[in-house]
Amino acid sequence: MTSATLYATIGPAGAGKTTWRRRHAPTGAVVVSLDENRAALSPCGCSANQAVNAVAVERGIATTRSVLAAGGTVVWDVTSYLRRFRERLIGLASEYRARTVGLVILPPLPTVLARNARRDNTRCRVCGYARRVPEQTVRAMHDAITAALPHLHTEGWHDLRFLGQSAPSPLR
Repeated sequence: MTSATLYATIGPAGAGKTTWRRRHAPTGAVVVSLDENRAALSPCGCSANQAVNAVAVERGIATTRSVLAAGGTVVWDVTSYLRRFRERLIGLASEYRARTVGLVILPPLPTVLARNARRDNTRCRVCGYARRVPEQTVRAMHDAITAALPHLHTEGWHDLRFLGQSAPSPLR
């Protein structure tokens, strides 16, 4: 039995996923953040640059493969609001017989919208993206995750954890 573990956050933009992982990610875990990957890959350094998103995901997949193959722990700091993305992560983990843990961080929609509204809305002169996610996109993410909640347990997760509604809690 391997000790490899893949944690994946599931929550809309502004839910507190990055705050949670900064405070509570397991010691020694490798973090895969699409925001950080996009910033590293974008010519302008913007974490919101969607033009490099596909490459950022593939970089994260490659990192995850390497870490899980070595028996390590990975924390994906992403929205995971689409089932097909969650299934891809679960499938990847299964290749290495890694344990999968879905971390649902889903505060009430008004809280998420307020947090997102505090993000910088200045558009980059190079890529044209801003850190603030359009409100309709945040609403769609929240709606998709809310609709998925009754079915998440059927997706193949070894463990699902529903972290606090207002102040995400540590792993136990």
